[in-house]
Amino acid sequence: MPKNKQSFNIHIETWSAIFIIAFVSTFILANFFIGFSWPIYILSMGVAFTLSVFYPRAGLYAIVFLTMIFERFFTLASIYVGRTEYKLYPIDIIMLAMLVGLFFYYWRRTKAERQNFKLIKNDWVLIIFIFLNAVYFLASVFVIKSSAYLSFSSFKNYGFYSLLYFVSLWLIQSREDLKRLFSFFMAGALAIIGFIIFGIVNGKGLWTQFTPLSTPGVRILAFTHGLYLSLAFVAAIVYLVVKKDRSKKTYLYWILPVWLIGIAGTMMRHLWISIILALLGVYVFISKEKRKVFRKLVGSFFLVFLTALIFVFYFMTMTPNSSTTRFAQNTLSAVEERGSSIANAGADQSFAWRELVWNTAYDDFKNNPVLGIGTGKMVYIQTQNYRDFVEIRNIHNSFLSILIQMGLLGFGTLIFFLYKNISSLIKTLRKTHNQFYALAILGTLLVYLIAIMFQPYLETNLLAIFFWIALGLSRNLANHKIEHI
Repeated sequence: MPKNKQSFNIHIETWSAIFIIAFVSTFILANFFIGFSWPIYILSMGVAFTLSVFYPRAGLYAIVFLTMIFERFFTLASIYVGRTEYKLYPIDIIMLAMLVGLFFYYWRRTKAERQNFKLIKNDWVLIIFIFLNAVYFLASVFVIKSSAYLSFSSFKNYGFYSLLYFVSLWLIQSREDLKRLFSFFMAGALAIIGFIIFGIVNGKGLWTQFTPLSTPGVRILAFTHGLYLSLAFVAAIVYLVVKKDRSKKTYLYWILPVWLIGIAGTMMRHLWISIILALLGVYVFISKEKRKVFRKLVGSFFLVFLTALIFVFYFMTMTPNSSTTRFAQNTLSAVEERGSSIANAGADQSFAWRELVWNTAYDDFKNNPVLGIGTGKMVYIQTQNYRDFVEIRNIHNSFLSILIQMGLLGFGTLIFFLYKNISSLIKTLRKTHNQFYALAILGTLLVYLIAIMFQPYLETNLLAIFFWIALGLSRNLANHKIEHI
């Protein structure tokens, strides 16, 4: 009887997630075609909130999928009342519902069952970091007199969305829960293939205008979609390397090259670097036997890539005046220019901008390195041909942004939390029966740790949520909370 009941519950959670996705998608699509509609908003968000209260895991599954598809139109869609904008996003409503649902779930549990909610020392380190953000928000607004809007935004991104660590920690406590979460994530990654096709056919990716290039060329895929595919790409490579039943997932051999085209088409150099270094990191922690499989797999993909490149050049030679050839030439030229700029960072405009902003921000930081300068601040940068005020939270390096705003106190707290979390996961890699999930999550965290140094990841919810979720899953795997269930 309990087993049947568990199957029924899982079925209900899956369907609830699908209903949440369907209703929220209706609201987002309606915004595209008819604008903001209160009746549609109330209906959609009311259903999403209610289902997420009763089935918090469904809310988490829905957040993962909706973010991967609609990115900023789900995570940054404000409410407008007249001319006033309220930054209560659909993701916020579902998160609040999940937290309410978790409270009632905990309240109904027995004393023994509440042990699953027990916190360890490193969990308290993150709680301290969240508390510090609340203190910095209040101090920045009422003492330093910083921008209340910017300070609240920093608090929300560092303090509120980091609660997804605890949400995933408490909700994903069985192998079936974890498998289902990965299924929704991979479903989102598969759906992004449609965006890649659109970008190739259209000659420009959908929603790429939000992240303009600093060099010539166009993106065939939005940067955010490229990030999600980067995480899926690393996880898929790990699966093909460590899983004994990888023959059942032969479709991955066809999908991975398509994902790689999309990732390359984002023109985001730091994603390319992050994937390579993350896979090298995974390579270090697998057995000698699996390393052979890894090298063989990478070699096979390299041959496929080389063959495809030869075919493209042959097609371009045979049809030099076609629109397809011109598009291919422009794309290859842009990729080559973006790639070569990595070795010549001094001549690249985006690298020069980062260097200027980082140096200027560091000059302010030196006045109070322990506590930092506070949140909600801006820094004035100036060159002969360029002048601007830049938000500290938007200096394209999350680690540096936190260090400058919250000083060594806040930065040290976060780094200590990350170190303890990831080192615990690494120590358990050889012991766990969930090696695929452990290595995939490690790969995800490695991608983030590298990429964070080049973009405002932790300052943007649509980029940060998978980081916090991965950390929560890492904690469960490292402490064998998923192992024995």
